[in-house]
Amino acid sequence: MPHLNVRGIDLYFEARGHGDPLVLLHSGLGCTKSFDPQVREFCKHCRVITYDRYGYGQSTHMFTLARGWLDDSVDELSYLLDQLEITKAHLCGVCVGGAIALLFAARNPSKVGNVAVAGTCCYGGEEMKTKALRLYPRPEELPSDWLKELTRCHGQNYARELYRVFYQAIEAGNGYPFKDYDLRPALASVKSPVIVIYGDRDQLFDIEQALAMHRHLQKPELCVIPNCGHLPNEEKPLDFNREVLNFIRRHQNIIETPNHCQANRDERRRV
Repeated sequence: MPHLNVRGIDLYFEARGHGDPLVLLHSGLGCTKSFDPQVREFCKHCRVITYDRYGYGQSTHMFTLARGWLDDSVDELSYLLDQLEITKAHLCGVCVGGAIALLFAARNPSKVGNVAVAGTCCYGGEEMKTKALRLYPRPEELPSDWLKELTRCHGQNYARELYRVFYQAIEAGNGYPFKDYDLRPALASVKSPVIVIYGDRDQLFDIEQALAMHRHLQKPELCVIPNCGHLPNEEKPLDFNREVLNFIRRHQNIIETPNHCQANRDERRRV
């Protein structure tokens, strides 16, 4: 199984396909497997990289969530791209994965092509914590279908422990989105085109979050998927895949330099 050592952490990753790199960033309880419907389609058009962030899936496990975990996750993405020798990539993130993508794009504009985010929170507040605690069951009351999906993503021996860490972080105000979380100051620094995808029935973040992102971005697009909840990539994969691929095609030249184009042509001739 492919792993990279990133600052002493073993990160599990997968890479499939050829062409412009596209990095998929999973949600707060997801993993690489959460993107199976996307990888099957996107790898026909791009070199698709998925990875389990620290604490998730087949990467090194965690037993607490420190206050600075979001900045650490942005740094983690940077180290991953460096080790894979990727100088510029498209980013696609779901929920907190979208926040990581946007913060990385704000801090590293020359390294990012297009950005797609789905179900991503723009700003936090005490009401967000209250809403999250209503939505997520207590660890001792975890429904069987939730546990089944957590086990699929993170393994039988770790699924309950990860959920406990996740829930306790929300209770402590360190979870996503934490009380003083706010992407708006960073969004003006994102130079890439960004598509903001939301389900019209998102149970966690209302549509005003998507509108706030749209207002603060330089090159925004907004897509609302009907009859869809918080995770469009899982709930409406065909719609999600179509919107992301069409968005990348609309801005298809943004990532390519002459050297990159030649490298892609050479790679395609070898296949």
